[in-house]
Amino acid sequence: MRSRLSDVNISIKGDTPQSLFDRAILDNKHVTNEQILEMSKVTLEQLATDPKDRAKVLEKVPNARELPVHKFTVAMLSAVTGIDRAKLSEACPDLGLTGAPGTPLLYAAKTERMQRSTALHDFTDYMRGAGVKGMNKAVWGVENRILSAIVSAAGGGRY
Repeated sequence: MRSRLSDVNISIKGDTPQSLFDRAILDNKHVTNEQILEMSKVTLEQLATDPKDRAKVLEKVPNARELPVHKFTVAMLSAVTGIDRAKLSEACPDLGLTGAPGTPLLYAAKTERMQRSTALHDFTDYMRGAGVKGMNKAVWGVENRILSAIVSAAGGGRY
């Protein structure tokens, strides 16, 4: 997993995808080996954003796939799943955006603190959505997707 991140030259608020992944996931005492094994088996189909939501994302943020925070988030998810980055980016243009396509809140965060928080929350919440139980709780202290997003945005977490 770590080797899949070695070629990524993106940094957000002092973190590379590898350093954030190491600290928040691999070195996190609340993330189990079983969860890491489950994450490695997640498929593109389990992560893919609904095509209607993809269109909404690109309507609101046309350059979503070019944003460094999107590439950062895609790199972390690709590293753990082995899914090709280009395919993951195509299937999930909302990765790295703050908010959700089905809500009025969907935007590209301006501050690096919020970008890093969003990247990590997207990682944990997409894994939760793919069936890896307990990822939000392990990192944010609460499993609920909305409450964990609030904890993330407020700068909390257990990593």
